[in-house]
Amino acid sequence: MSSLILEKLQWLAGYGWDEQGGITRLVYSDAWQQAQQALKTWLEEEGFSVEVDAAGNVIAWIPGAESPDEWIMTGSHLDTVVSGGIYDGQYGIVAGALAIAKLVKEYGAPKKTIAVVAFAEEEASRFPFAMWGSKSMFGKATIDDIKGIKDTAGLLMEQVIKELGYSGTQEPRKQVEAFVELHIEQGNVLETEEIDVGIVHSIVGQRRLRITVTGEANHAGTTPMAYRKDAMKTASLMVNRLLSIADEWGDPLVATVGQFELEPNISNVVPGSAHFTLDVRHIDEQSLEEAANKMIAEIELIAKDQSIEVAIETWFSSQPVQMNERIIQQLIQSCKKQKIPYKSMHSGAAHDSQVVATTVPTAMLFVPSKSGISHSPLEFTEEKSLIQGMEVLEDTLFRLAYEGDKN
Repeated sequence: MSSLILEKLQWLAGYGWDEQGGITRLVYSDAWQQAQQALKTWLEEEGFSVEVDAAGNVIAWIPGAESPDEWIMTGSHLDTVVSGGIYDGQYGIVAGALAIAKLVKEYGAPKKTIAVVAFAEEEASRFPFAMWGSKSMFGKATIDDIKGIKDTAGLLMEQVIKELGYSGTQEPRKQVEAFVELHIEQGNVLETEEIDVGIVHSIVGQRRLRITVTGEANHAGTTPMAYRKDAMKTASLMVNRLLSIADEWGDPLVATVGQFELEPNISNVVPGSAHFTLDVRHIDEQSLEEAANKMIAEIELIAKDQSIEVAIETWFSSQPVQMNERIIQQLIQSCKKQKIPYKSMHSGAAHDSQVVATTVPTAMLFVPSKSGISHSPLEFTEEKSLIQGMEVLEDTLFRLAYEGDKN
């Protein structure tokens, strides 16, 4: 018989289940609305007070008996990528709700208000604006910041929001004094090292660039090598150098060229242009900036050497964020109390905690991902790990909301 956490994950996954065996629950879609309503109903049945805010975030809470205006919050995001797995995002929501419900059943009302949130959007899978839910909730974005943003069908994000009855603008949640996010790792570190829990000390900053290399398309047979302006050759030299820089720099810097396109992309034509992306990440802002600047300089140097034009656009940038040391220590104590092996680690992926941490003391807890696979129907975490993560979260929430440890 499966555990309650797994049963609830499978239940919620039913809203957005697709033919590939994954979940497609893009923000504000029909599947997303159905999941939001089902989640709201379940939380109300569990005794939570529930609110849906101006962005569609679902906030459910149990009022504090002594300090109702001081909130301890957990949760994650409700949306998914196209054909995602059943753990990414919704595990943190379901586990948070179950942990709170269990605490209330065993110990009664907490001293401080304890809450779980289902952020409306984190993935940027429908609209190119990541972590809209947490940004809206904590005063980092309003409806004005998403003007002109469209999905692939040409629908404006701001219009979709308003048609669903949301304003998209609200006052920041200032009563939250601590936030703890439980999430699958989405990498293979914990599994490889055979460690049960990861306690996140920082989340990487990112620089994402688009590079366009412009040469001259020409006949593959009649154009001598010395006379060519081959965009493919130049772009290849760039990619090789960029990844070499990352290798030389070493951990925790990572660099990825994830997209590469040629024009005209014909077998017997020298490519006239090449387009590729560069994703650079590091936990230290100065190192990230230095690495990104070095890579840009190398791109420009290679273009000059090859007598080729290049255009570089930085289309996304985020700063590294440190998690709150006091809450980290609470997580560590919870692991030690339950004799659960843990590892202090950074997150190479962005999460809502990265937004929340800029205004609220925040910490993150990881459980292993099978083979590091995520954003896929093959995403998998052992039931034992799901339960362990929830138990560490539960004990930490008890320390914060019932014992009233200050952060």
